[in-house]
Amino acid sequence: MADFRAYYPEFKDTTTWPDPEVTLALEEGDSETGKRWQGYNDRPASIKKRGMFAFAAHTLVMRRRAQGEDGEGGDAGAAYAISAKSVGDESTSYAVPSTSMEEQTINGDLPLTRYGVEFLRLRRRAGTGAMMV
Repeated sequence: MADFRAYYPEFKDTTTWPDPEVTLALEEGDSETGKRWQGYNDRPASIKKRGMFAFAAHTLVMRRRAQGEDGEGGDAGAAYAISAKSVGDESTSYAVPSTSMEEQTINGDLPLTRYGVEFLRLRRRAGTGAMMV
């Protein structure tokens, strides 16, 4: 976990990003980067390590969006980042990427964060294909 926090220092605050949440996200990242990603090496950082960390970071950010910054004001039904929000007469706009249904099925919400995009790039480099993780 310390290695993840050092690699992505934006997640170093243990109050904002508690250890149990980070551990769960790293476990999910490990599962998403299976044997085809090869071994986890610390130095130089392997593609497995980088992919696992990118997936975990993406997961943490998307969960935070669903919870809201205060842990209560998010929208669990909104996968997309809010691009504009008004208070008077309540108006919310979402940044929705233009993707095909096939791309959404294969990639889910990964294109919605820079970490998810990095994971997709690494997945392609790992030669795992979209469905072979």
